[in-house]
Amino acid sequence: MSYLIAAVVLVGALCLLDLLLTVGLVRRLRARDSTRAPATGFADEGMLPPGGVVGDFETRTVDGGLLRGRDLGTGSVVVFLSPGCPPCHAQLPRVVAALASAPASGAVAVVAGGTAGDPDTEELLTELGPVARVVHEGMAGPVTAAFAARAFPVVCRVRAAGDVRVVEAVGDSVLSALTDSSTPSAPVPAPR
Repeated sequence: MSYLIAAVVLVGALCLLDLLLTVGLVRRLRARDSTRAPATGFADEGMLPPGGVVGDFETRTVDGGLLRGRDLGTGSVVVFLSPGCPPCHAQLPRVVAALASAPASGAVAVVAGGTAGDPDTEELLTELGPVARVVHEGMAGPVTAAFAARAFPVVCRVRAAGDVRVVEAVGDSVLSALTDSSTPSAPVPAPR
């Protein structure tokens, strides 16, 4: 009988230890996730970091135009959205308003994934069409690969440095700067 009591106490102690370790792991994961973008905002990571060199690419926009990496000038804004991404759809009105403030042909919107005819995909393509050069490609398409985009939604501003394009800024601040610069009383932030 004493063996049975000892075994039950040992199993109980092991279960308690497992519970404590699981709670600690959940707390760490929540703390790490809270430092990332909120579920309705733009990630500050998930693509090339500021200073990262954009890979060379060549693709077609949805209206048939040619888009190459060298076509991106200083101040060009590139936003990546995905049809199956609820935060992407939640941010769509803000993205459209901000990109409408971007300099002419200075905005590129990449819709990664989805299929033609799918309502979520069509919504993104229709809304973004008037305010940006829109590229619809697979998750491993040429533009997505050139920017190493792996999180959605994500946005960046590009700077031309000779023949290469460098990521100047990533995240929510890029759209905020566009919106702020369209307001006459707001100062235009200096490029970094």
